[in-house]
Amino acid sequence: MNTVIIEMIMAFSACFFFAIVYNTPKRELIFCGLFGGLAYGIYYCLTHFYGFGTSANFFGALLIAFLARITSLRRHIPVMVYVLPSVFPLSPGGNMYNAAYAIIISDMYTAVDQTMVCIKIVGVCVIAILIVLSLPEMLFRPFEKKCPADVSK
Repeated sequence: MNTVIIEMIMAFSACFFFAIVYNTPKRELIFCGLFGGLAYGIYYCLTHFYGFGTSANFFGALLIAFLARITSLRRHIPVMVYVLPSVFPLSPGGNMYNAAYAIIISDMYTAVDQTMVCIKIVGVCVIAILIVLSLPEMLFRPFEKKCPADVSK
């Protein structure tokens, strides 16, 4: 159980600092880190405790997109400000490295295999995000923060 918490803290840190590089507004940095840490926690639990494969990435990205959509309505910030830095720990960086290394050492079977794993992981993440973003806005209206009336009129 301690490993899950440590991994979530590291994912939080990675998303937080990636959001800084991505030039996210300062008051939104904590949300990017939090969403990435929670999504990675879901991913970690599903892969290590329940044996899920690529579908664990799907559920992590689904959580990120759902939280980002709610938070963007509450804080009046575009959804992608939260999604892009938060999905960072779910990206297949290790598989990309393995594919590039396999190409360098001329192991084309491993290169193609690792490249297909990368495409599959990125594909399920994109599908999860698109599912949430294509839901009607009326489903998320209860979470919307109302702007105060314009008092200058």
